[in-house]
Amino acid sequence: MLSDSVHFVLLTLALALIFHLPIWCGRNFCKRKWKYVDYLWPIIAGVGMLGAVSEIRSSVADNWAQTEQTRAVTILEAIQDYSVQQIKSEFCSGLIPATEQQTYNEACRWYLSVAKYLKSLEFKQLPKISHNQLFASAPNSDWAKDDVVWVQGMVDEYQKQKTQYEQTKLAQIKHPLERIFWYISPYLVCFAVALRLTKVTGELKLESN
Repeated sequence: MLSDSVHFVLLTLALALIFHLPIWCGRNFCKRKWKYVDYLWPIIAGVGMLGAVSEIRSSVADNWAQTEQTRAVTILEAIQDYSVQQIKSEFCSGLIPATEQQTYNEACRWYLSVAKYLKSLEFKQLPKISHNQLFASAPNSDWAKDDVVWVQGMVDEYQKQKTQYEQTKLAQIKHPLERIFWYISPYLVCFAVALRLTKVTGELKLESN
């Protein structure tokens, strides 16, 4: 693999030198045959670029996948943080009169179950979220109604991000032929450039004669 640009230049010059030897020895193509070379070198260069294109596509897909993963993780963290905040609030910490506490007990138990459930998950793995475990004990009180709707919306958004992440990861996978092209692409590009330089030299030689 020609990972170093210096190696790329040296190989191109070496191939160009080899291709020039017949011309310097008096064995040149006619103008018609050099025109055929105009078909050959772009094809070789085009095939050589396939490896670079597949690598760029894979790299871009990887970057997007990381972004989508971060967004999905952020959503789960937001739900967890909010649940913990509610548990620590005066409504769930016993700082309000006992007569009013009964109103909030159901919601507080739900916040606690949500926080515990999310804590058991590895967010970076983008786990499957169980609606049954999240919303089985969801409160019906008006006080927590908006929170339940908000959590449902956040979970739906998480599922969208997770699906997008999985699709992007699939786009990152290379076809076996693309893997082969990735290894031979630099050599094909070197060959095409050297051939093009040789064509110019050959045509100039014809004109000088």
